[in-house]
Amino acid sequence: MKTVLALIGVAALGAGSAFSQSDVIILKHARELRDQNNVRQGVKQPAPPAQPAQSPGTSASPTPVQLSIAKLRGALTAIKANAPVTAEQKQQITQDLIGVAHGASKPSQGTAASLADSLAAAFAQKPLPEKDCTRLLSDLAAVLNPAQISQAQMQAIYADIQAIFQANGMARKDAVKIADQAKAIAAETQRSGG
Repeated sequence: MKTVLALIGVAALGAGSAFSQSDVIILKHARELRDQNNVRQGVKQPAPPAQPAQSPGTSASPTPVQLSIAKLRGALTAIKANAPVTAEQKQQITQDLIGVAHGASKPSQGTAASLADSLAAAFAQKPLPEKDCTRLLSDLAAVLNPAQISQAQMQAIYADIQAIFQANGMARKDAVKIADQAKAIAAETQRSGG
């Protein structure tokens, strides 16, 4: 009798953990749908902390990060839909990604090249609309310069990157791959510089 009760108890615990795992999956899927809807509707993503204000004596010239982001935008928007991406274009995106990092550390060539390849493939498949491209570039600037950004904000940024690509029609697994590559870059830039 005790054995039967023990087996029933173990079965009940197993069923309970299976239900709790499905709850987590459902919740994660609901968050992804929310993020994709926010992208489609143009809802602003959580902003990184405000940059320090310029002193009154300085001009309003673009910052090094803004200049690097402009170069990266040019490299990404130069990719045309359904056209092959050249090795030179991928190399330029890699260098531009590394150039956006202005902290004490930069991502490795390999990690940046991995993300550059995925971004190039995504833009060759279907370029992002201008507003989504701007949003992506803002997210990438935060990922490459994470010193003043909390872990919760970083998680929201990764989710936003994934949502941007999924809302643009990319398969979930490919959008997750890009978000994971962004996480790897942030880990490298935080490790040494954050």
